[in-house]
Amino acid sequence: MAFKQRISEWYQGRYVPPQYDPGSGFFILMGSYERHWTARAAQVVADFWFAHWQWTIATVLAVIGLLLYH
Repeated sequence: MAFKQRISEWYQGRYVPPQYDPGSGFFILMGSYERHWTARAAQVVADFWFAHWQWTIATVLAVIGLLLYH
């Protein structure tokens, strides 16, 4: 199995089929994916990075500059 495919399967998670009750009048067509906690954490970090990458880079460069100055 290719590395890229393994990462994709880890990130996407395990497919949970829809729960179907034969006595019910409703029928759900789509299931959902249950992600591993590490995949959810990676999503939070990625969302933060894409939303605030300018501030993150500026802060890291400022901290490096302060460490080098002292």
